[in-house]
Amino acid sequence: MEIKENKNRPIWAIIYSILFLLLFIFVKINSPIVQGIDNFVRGIIIPITNEHLTTIANIVTNFGSPMVSLILSILVLAFIFFKREYALAIWGFATLIFGNGIAYVFKHLAARPRPELSQRLAPADGFSFPSGHTFGTCMFALLIIYLIVPRIKNQTTQTVIKVLAIIWIIIIMLTRIYLRVHFPTDTFGSLLLAGAVWEFALIIWTHFFSKNK
Repeated sequence: MEIKENKNRPIWAIIYSILFLLLFIFVKINSPIVQGIDNFVRGIIIPITNEHLTTIANIVTNFGSPMVSLILSILVLAFIFFKREYALAIWGFATLIFGNGIAYVFKHLAARPRPELSQRLAPADGFSFPSGHTFGTCMFALLIIYLIVPRIKNQTTQTVIKVLAIIWIIIIMLTRIYLRVHFPTDTFGSLLLAGAVWEFALIIWTHFFSKNK
């Protein structure tokens, strides 16, 4: 399978990286801009809190956990490997390892405390920025969109899967915010970081692997 080269990809990689680093800095210094964004989004979501929705959110969010997303991503790459597309599978595994490593480093560099324990509607530990659930879900969705969807011949089915993948990311983001285990900017940061990691990974693939297969 061929991943097409895109001349705009380096631009998007840089844009995602700059936006993520800016957000990281704002989070680190506890900028009023970040506080304003978080308060605005939470002000929309928190009023709809109820017992039934909380139960559903707790169940759904577990399917987007870093471990579950990693396992699902590995299964996708195992499928690619058994299709004898070894270089593509190895590239995917390397992207996962590098991406999760970068997310781990920035999480500890930011060292952002989670929302107050008394406010949380689900258990959570560790630092808050960026959201591990959101990052892992993004990487899984991108693997599906780029490595699985192109193998499907029906265009309508392709579109449906892409839309569902995007909706799944949004759902996981919302559950993390709703359950008050992450600030909204934690999830936004994960989107930007995943976008940057993925675009740079695609650049590496198209420039160093794809042309030499």
